[in-house]
Amino acid sequence: MSDDWNDYADGWDGNSDVRLYADRAFAALDGSAGITGGGWQDKRVLDFGCGTGLLSEKLAPHVREVVAADTSERMIAVLQEKALPKVRALCTDILDGGAREAAGMLGGFDMICASSVCSFLPDYRGAAEVLAGLLNNGGVFVQWDWLAADAGGSGLTEPQVREALRAAGLEAVRVERVFEMESGGQAMPVLMGSGTRAAE
Repeated sequence: MSDDWNDYADGWDGNSDVRLYADRAFAALDGSAGITGGGWQDKRVLDFGCGTGLLSEKLAPHVREVVAADTSERMIAVLQEKALPKVRALCTDILDGGAREAAGMLGGFDMICASSVCSFLPDYRGAAEVLAGLLNNGGVFVQWDWLAADAGGSGLTEPQVREALRAAGLEAVRVERVFEMESGGQAMPVLMGSGTRAAE
């Protein structure tokens, strides 16, 4: 597998497993946060590590704005070609303070989503802390990642997610297995972790 996400961009949306993962992630999010229930029309959402925007596409009709950010130029180019209403696509590293300042308006989010992103980050705990700081008071951080069999495996364990979100200062932290994907005849569980930024 290539380390460069640009190499996957052109065929990303055509991958049925990628689309199914996005569908199931959104269904789990809607079940926990009631996105389609009508209470999110004035909310801003950050889709962190958005790829080609499959999750952004599902969120946008129900919120005021989705800021979709990724470091892959090609993934963002594919997203921009979709011209999705209420989606602002940015090719930037949100975790870089200088990049955040240059992009402007990268804060004040009511929700931050990270779909199959956090386990690939070199400093997951540090990233969770930065992202939590971009939330409004009462804002929610939500992530989905493959469940690792152990702390050294591919993906993340439930304790790793719980500890990282708590260390980021989030409250009401929940970590649960929300769906499974099939690969080579094996079930691959997916974790959803969430937490809320406390009102100051």
